[in-house]
Amino acid sequence: MPEKAVRETRGSAATSNDLAGMSVAESLVMPGCSRFALRSSETGLHYEIFVYVPEIEPPVGGFPVIYVLDGNSDFITVAETVRRVSRRPMATGIVPAIVVGIGYPNTNGYNADRRHLDFTRGPADASVFPDKAGGCGGQAAYLRLLGNQLLPHVQSRFNADPDRRILLGHSLAGYFVLDLLSQRPDMFNGYISFSPSVWWDRKGLSRALASANAITRPIRLFTAVGRWEQELAPWQVMEKFGNQYHDIRKARRMIDNAREISGEVSAAFGAQADVRFELGENDDHSTIVTAMLCHALRFAGAAFAP
Repeated sequence: MPEKAVRETRGSAATSNDLAGMSVAESLVMPGCSRFALRSSETGLHYEIFVYVPEIEPPVGGFPVIYVLDGNSDFITVAETVRRVSRRPMATGIVPAIVVGIGYPNTNGYNADRRHLDFTRGPADASVFPDKAGGCGGQAAYLRLLGNQLLPHVQSRFNADPDRRILLGHSLAGYFVLDLLSQRPDMFNGYISFSPSVWWDRKGLSRALASANAITRPIRLFTAVGRWEQELAPWQVMEKFGNQYHDIRKARRMIDNAREISGEVSAAFGAQADVRFELGENDDHSTIVTAMLCHALRFAGAAFAP
């Protein structure tokens, strides 16, 4: 057998000697991360809280804090991005920050029932979500959990700056970000809303913004939605989507609603609100977070730069 052929054959399969030095696989833990359980003193519901703290000396006033909704699904994505890009803040425009993920026990992804309860004031608009009328409307209690338990705990336990807070959410959690902003704009300094499900209660959100109280300190809102959230993307055209799928996309107006609500936030709070809307040209509902995250962190946290 020619020498070259022998080399290729030997490289095609591992031998017992090759594997002898390998250990048993172990779980991988991201540096600087921990988690703890939180029980609502009002409802008795349980939450799982994930925390990333930069492994550097904190600034004099403490680290900014980024609160991430749907923590089971999105915490690691945000925490690792912050950890990576904040190593060179003068180059990236993103400073080291604590990341707090707000999630639920016994799941590694979304908990649809709990998020419907926590993120909404009531049932969805029946014209766009006719099969979801129950298990909603717990938002007020969830707001009190954030304001009365979680934020004070993070403030007391970690080196957190109370005047530098961002809230981040995607989809229904993105809708919650906007709804909280309409009611309690003072709770956070920065708001990030990816592909917000404004359709849940489009009229109610507009009414809340129209009657929102004036604010005395600046806030920043970054809203982004994918170019392909109201129509099929080129890579989706071969899939077998039924008429109902297309009807839902049309009714939910993901791009139009997000753009319009961003304008309503700007009108409601005037010069005190710095609002940016971006369209992810090559993105859909599922890719918008990873594609636009650094844009969002840089904009919402611009006031945090040293």
